[in-house]
Amino acid sequence: MPVAQTLHEIALEKANKRPELVDFLTEESPILALLKWIPATHGLWNVEEVLDSISGATFTELGAPLPSMKAETQLRQTFVSLLGGEVEVSKDKADQFGGAQKYFARRENAFFRQAGMDTELAIWRDYWRKAALKNRLYTSCGASSDAYTIMVVRFDQENNIGIYDPAQFNQGRLLDPTPINKGGLYHLRSQPGVLGYGVEYRGRFGWQLIHPERAVHAFVNVSASNLPTLSQIEDAIAAVHGTAANTYIFGHHKIVQKTFSAIKQADVMYVNGDTNLQTVVGAVNGVRVVGSYNLPDGTEKVVA
Repeated sequence: MPVAQTLHEIALEKANKRPELVDFLTEESPILALLKWIPATHGLWNVEEVLDSISGATFTELGAPLPSMKAETQLRQTFVSLLGGEVEVSKDKADQFGGAQKYFARRENAFFRQAGMDTELAIWRDYWRKAALKNRLYTSCGASSDAYTIMVVRFDQENNIGIYDPAQFNQGRLLDPTPINKGGLYHLRSQPGVLGYGVEYRGRFGWQLIHPERAVHAFVNVSASNLPTLSQIEDAIAAVHGTAANTYIFGHHKIVQKTFSAIKQADVMYVNGDTNLQTVVGAVNGVRVVGSYNLPDGTEKVVA
């Protein structure tokens, strides 16, 4: 089984020409920074043998025939996606910075930072939250406006994990840069009628989520006056069989701070040696709470 790695670990091992760029990718994306990824089995897609059910050993009388043990599995295929985008600059602006190459070098860090923020939001929105809503794996807290979502997410290497094409690092970069029009002038797509230069960055990464009921539970319609209780959070962790080693609680920084500040004040204010759950974002029974400003800010109303 391949070793799951963070983007930082992948960059140090494979993107050895500019490994420092991954820090810009994740520096303002705290959720993305801790996610782990495995190489796809077939480059552009990953095939996983998924365990659906298993019949195990049981007690029998001495001398009686042993029961049959069997596992029911199926193969699931997940394709990678493209992580990246285009950066363009007009000829006039490029000339002010000493040419297109120098301009793009100055902007590369900012591009990576924005790419990380966008990727973090996409995984939250298009995989975890979408799966929770589709499969009704959520608890509504009742807010009718300014509604947030808080997610309890459990990770494992088969069911809820990032995938990437291991053959993409031939340039030694996490995202390969390619000059548009071979580095020559062209009419910019972002500024119609204007001549300039462009570079595209591409990385082949994806996310594999096979059995959502084993991975995600959402609190929807959360607001400052409609917060999940400690008991509800513990039930959500139990619903995904979460532990401190494999599970996190994610949400917009503003709402997770309000949620866990309220829990501390109402429920664990008098617990001796209280070092696990703090007024600032911390942990619940060892399950870390991570807030991010990249997630939707009060715009996630769900009609339950």
